Amino acid sequence: MKKNLILGLIAAIFTLGVSAQNYAVVNTQKIYQSMEAYAAAVAEIDELATAYQNNIDEAYAKVEEMYQNYMVAKAGLSFEDQQREEASIIQNEQKITTYQQNVFGSEGVLTKKQEELLKPFHEKVATAIRTYAEANGYQMIIDIATTALPYYSASIDITEQIIKLVK
Repeated sequence: MKKNLILGLIAAIFTLGVSAQNYAVVNTQKIYQSMEAYAAAVAEIDELATAYQNNIDEAYAKVEEMYQNYMVAKAGLSFEDQQREEASIIQNEQKITTYQQNVFGSEGVLTKKQEELLKPFHEKVATAIRTYAEANGYQMIIDIATTALPYYSASIDITEQIIKLVK
């Protein structure tokens, strides 16, 4: 009997502790989509990425053409000329690969541009979430855009309140 009473008391204390937790969910993707300037920045980044990719595709097409021309002329070339042509093709491929890394790599031009354009929006949203959480006593806010949650109640979703704050 004492054991059941103690277990019941522990369960009640645990339940009170859990119910005192104040948490919410937010969908940052939906927040960003509500910001017209964010959409414009993303469109600018997409245009840049497309332009860079077109440059790379054109360069690879030229290398492919060089290779095809080499294969046609290979039989009539001396050994030294064959080696020179092959080296030229390889060198051009390496230049393209380096260019591609300089543009699309983790330290590339496009990554830096993306950070430059999108960082202010990320900071604005993070500040709005932090401000809302502190003002409303939330201890934790989970981003459902980046975290898979099998279930959550719509009553704890504060996305619309954050959208109002960032506008």
